[in-house]
Amino acid sequence: MPDWLEYPDFLAAVDDLGRRPLDAGTRMAVVVLELEGLGDVDAALGYPATDELIRHAGRALAAAIPDGLAGITGRHQLACALPGVAGGGFAELAAHKMLRVLTEPFACGERQVLLWPRAGLALAELSVAPQTLLARAYAAVRQARRARASLRQYTPEVAAEMLEGIDLWSQLGEAIEEGALHLEYQPQIGLRSGRVESVEALLRWDHPQYGPIRPDTMVRAAEGTDLMPRLTHWVFNTALRQCGEYRLAGLDAGVSVNFSADDLQERELVELVAQSLEVWRVPPERVTIELTETAVMESDDAEARSALQQMKALGLRVSMDDFGIGYSSMERLLHMPLDELKIDMTFVHELVSSPAHQRIVESMIGLGHQLGLTVVAEGVEDAATLEHLRALGCDLVQGFYLGRPARLDRFMEQACQGGTAIGG
Repeated sequence: MPDWLEYPDFLAAVDDLGRRPLDAGTRMAVVVLELEGLGDVDAALGYPATDELIRHAGRALAAAIPDGLAGITGRHQLACALPGVAGGGFAELAAHKMLRVLTEPFACGERQVLLWPRAGLALAELSVAPQTLLARAYAAVRQARRARASLRQYTPEVAAEMLEGIDLWSQLGEAIEEGALHLEYQPQIGLRSGRVESVEALLRWDHPQYGPIRPDTMVRAAEGTDLMPRLTHWVFNTALRQCGEYRLAGLDAGVSVNFSADDLQERELVELVAQSLEVWRVPPERVTIELTETAVMESDDAEARSALQQMKALGLRVSMDDFGIGYSSMERLLHMPLDELKIDMTFVHELVSSPAHQRIVESMIGLGHQLGLTVVAEGVEDAATLEHLRALGCDLVQGFYLGRPARLDRFMEQACQGGTAIGG
């Protein structure tokens, strides 16, 4: 058996392996490995250099798995077929070995280049064709990429999620046009005023087949396509229009709208935001753009930072959501145009029961205040947590104890009756 095959010879060899009888108690496994970061090598050194780098990586894989078959299945993608493994545990050990091999630096001309591999693993079942195994392993590696994990094994749930993602992507545009989406609002209470200072607009889609769809699921379906700006435009305009409604009804509160890192790359974003502010007449200083900590860090480039600076110039506020669970550095925090930090509910939920969590939350609040930022704690679900946050000097709080997300009419009914006020 040759140790290394180019595409499509590798696919033909895998088909041939699939027709051979296996030893009793063994199964065939396929591992697909994606090599991230090679787009930069393409741009800087050219395709031939990248192709040679992939060949070096493939030969290293072949040497590491002498009983298997290694080859290329796509741009920046390798695969290995293992014709007889004793079970999932042995296959995972082999996949981890492949990942270790690929994390070693490889020669690329005069340079040593580090790769960032992710792996997806699929094991054969009865009557499963090798090409189906490859497709399943590819689905698993996509799942690993989405979860920011190094390895995922294929399960029926992975396939179901992939199919759901295809359906959602196909139907989201129609849902935007036909009004199938809606927003719900959760109050943010000032611990000094005891009143609703702002609300977070939360995207909702009650899908006829899949039921309630999470906002992050919709964003994943839309990212990288022309659906993303359409979705953001709909959410932002709807939030501002409805913010205008509850302000006219007597609730002097702002609104927070979630943006993705993808949004900051849209050239027309700032112009669309400015137009929406003019149309709905909401004071820009009462509008907050929320970005997750991961999105803020991923958008730390000139174009994204310029978009944030321009929205700040319009008078909008910028908030870092889910603070504490990402990978922000102090240097980046200093240079991002932030007005607010939102402490992730992971830390807030354990605030009362865990001294360690209390120290972390206290440090986050202190850091935010030292940087001149407003600090919001999300996930407040009981009175004891609320009082702890008050004692620690937190500025704003939100959570089920203070008000569950609700459609506009229900939210206005609760807020205008004073149902979300707390003692100052």
